[in-house]
Amino acid sequence: MNSKTLSGRLTKLAMASVAAMTLTMVNASAEDTIKMGGIMSITGGGASIGVTANEAWKMAIDEINEAGGILGKKVEFVLADTTTDPTHGVSEARRLIENEGIQLLVGPATSQETIPITGVTTEKKIIQLSTAASTQLTPEFAPYHFSDSVTGVNQMRANIDYALDVLKLTKLGLISDNGGMSKAAVSEILDYMKSRGVEPVIVQEFPFRTEDMTPQLFSMRGAGTEAILLINSIGDDSRKLLENRLDIGWEVPVLANQTMTNYAVGNVKILGEEAFEGVYSTQFVGMTYCPDDPVGESAFAKFAKRAEARVKDLERMGGAPSLNPYYIQPLILAAAANAAGTTDGDALKAWLEENAGEIVVQTGALSADGTNHFLPAPESIVVVEKPYELREDGLALRADCGS
Repeated sequence: MNSKTLSGRLTKLAMASVAAMTLTMVNASAEDTIKMGGIMSITGGGASIGVTANEAWKMAIDEINEAGGILGKKVEFVLADTTTDPTHGVSEARRLIENEGIQLLVGPATSQETIPITGVTTEKKIIQLSTAASTQLTPEFAPYHFSDSVTGVNQMRANIDYALDVLKLTKLGLISDNGGMSKAAVSEILDYMKSRGVEPVIVQEFPFRTEDMTPQLFSMRGAGTEAILLINSIGDDSRKLLENRLDIGWEVPVLANQTMTNYAVGNVKILGEEAFEGVYSTQFVGMTYCPDDPVGESAFAKFAKRAEARVKDLERMGGAPSLNPYYIQPLILAAAANAAGTTDGDALKAWLEENAGEIVVQTGALSADGTNHFLPAPESIVVVEKPYELREDGLALRADCGS
């Protein structure tokens, strides 16, 4: 063998060694991280939600990594945009799982986007945690999906009780958007009202992200509605109802679900306090206070302080409450994976069904089982008044403090 041939072989061997080392380093890097996907409406009709969710997720991921990550590994977060299109959302979910290699998924926000995406997470056995609240999302239908929202009917039970027992109003009108969560909840809300001995004087529906709700409000007023029960998914629609109620000069009380609460701080800056006269809504008990409660001591109050320091334009987004539903999602998945010792879908599903109550979050108690994957426990939801007027520590005033 001449020296030229030997030199060529050595060069090839060296190049192969470098390539092998590079591949090993890439694989090692991949093994040292855990990928969590986030899927949300970053563009399209629901883009306002996407901005808020992304800020909240980034904040949570940073805190998880500062605390040691998941299973001792750094969490790498990969964001995908549904464009507020359920079909596109399915494609993006598949891309996150098959191309990006995510092991856990948070999002999206609405039921109409979440329901089709669960087909992908079920097929791939990936644990998914969203804010969707459709009753269609049962463990049988979507076994690997969990929600940190309460079902639509459970968001409204406290409102119905408050209207009947405290406000002493019985002529209640129900209005909802046409999204998956709200539509699925209406029949159960009607059943609950019937169990309390009342039926709505009128039931109305408006298109998701509507431009005008005055026709529905005129119909409700004409039917003799004494109080409006509102269930919807996005803050823009909550604002539109209050704006149109003001436009037609109707001072009827409004009892709304958590969407009203979560976006009240931002919406009051647009509409003014007058639009919120007589407005009540529901919220997690951990995000509320009674007058004698100390300032700044709750877990949510401490989160609100961190969010204020970190997130630009926080008030315009709706304040810390608007971030909260998304912020706690990565934390819940990280806590579950660390406790279960794995990100395997079947193992995590089983662990959450048996042990969700062990996870401590700032909203209130969690619970789950083989028949229910909506994590907030029933006792975690209460009615608040003046949802736009948060105490200095970010908490809303509970309406039942004197009872």
